[in-house]
Parts: sequence; structure tokens; C-alpha cells
Amino acid sequence: MLAPLPLPKARLEALTDGIFAVTMTLLVLDLKLPEHLGRDHAEVVASLLEVLPHVDDYVISFVVLCVFWLAHLRLLARLRDVDATFVWLNLAFLLFTTFVPTLTSLIGNNADRPVAAILYGCNLFLILLCETMMWRHASRHHFNDSVLDAPGVWQLMRKRFLFAAAVIVAGVACALLEIALATRVDYASYVYLLLIVAGLVRRDDTTITRAAAPRAPRAKND
Repeated sequence: MLAPLPLPKARLEALTDGIFAVTMTLLVLDLKLPEHLGRDHAEVVASLLEVLPHVDDYVISFVVLCVFWLAHLRLLARLRDVDATFVWLNLAFLLFTTFVPTLTSLIGNNADRPVAAILYGCNLFLILLCETMMWRHASRHHFNDSVLDAPGVWQLMRKRFLFAAAVIVAGVACALLEIALATRVDYASYVYLLLIVAGLVRRDDTTITRAAAPRAPRAKND
């Protein structure tokens, strides 16, 4: 029997970057400005205000995708190679990210429907679940020499993923509460911006990853 060979990590990186680029671009297609604004100032302002909820949804979904992409970028930087299991987890991760533009449009056009908020939140949870499984699998089999303590990295990331999962659940709960109370203020989607805390705000983990090599001291002039 043939032994399984490591798959090319560079091809996976290229595919992931390409799909994220397309997905982020598709988000903006839901921003449809009126073709004719009219001459009256009040009419122009009213027309632009109608687009404002879609702008919020676009920005929030774009930022959320950026957080997932950055976390995935950090993961790939720590990998030595990838296997079939990791590749399929990555493909599932990409599958659910491609649903974000459609669900962003759905939740923007049906802000008063619970199903829209639930579907959007569930899709984010599935993206997070795939990313969590990739980190877990990589910590056991694929970390490179830059990682000094693979279990320590996994414990750190697991805490971040639990926080991110709590943020997603809170976002769905807030959206359902706003729908139940029939409020006209749509602030629930802003809860998802807390994912930035899980994805970008990081403590110093030099104890579990190899620090950059120090620069050689400059020679003193005679």
C-alpha cells in the first residue's frame, strides 16, 4: 500500500485566500443605491437612509469574515504540512463562509423574521466549529517547529473559541429579543463585533511559541 503523502499547503492557502476574496466582494452587491436620487435634499437623504441598514450588515459581516481569515492565517503559519483530514475540514470551513453574503442579504431584508437571525447565527457557529476542529487537529499532528507547546496553544485557542461561541449565541438571542419586543432599533448584529476580541486581542504567547531570533549586535566603530 502507498503511504499517504502530505498535501501541498501552498495550494490550500491560495484556495482559501481566493474564496475569502470573492466572498467579501459579494457582500457589497447587496448595497443597491437608488438610481435616481431626485433634486430635493430631503428626498435624497431619505433614499440614502433606506440603504443604511444594509451598510451596517455589510460592514459587520465583512469584519466577521476578516476575523475568521486572520485566525486561519495564524493557523497556517504554524503548520508544517496538511493531510486529507485537515483539507476536508478547511473545505467545510470555506463552504460555510460562502453562505455569509446570502445570509447577510436575508437578514437585511427580513430583520423582523426570527428565522433570518437564527440562520445567520447558526452559519457563523458552523464556521467557528470548523475552525476549532482545524486548530485541534493541527495541534495534534501538524504544528511546525515554531510551536514549543502544542497543548498550550490548543488550550489558549479553545478558550478563545468558547468566547466566540458565546458571542454568536448572544447575537442570536439579542436579535430574537428585538424581534419579540418589536423594536425598531437594530443593535443585535453589533454584538457580533465582539468576535474581534476573540480574534484580534491576544495575550503574549511567547511561552508556547518560539520567539523571533534576536538581531545580531552591531559592531562598534573603532
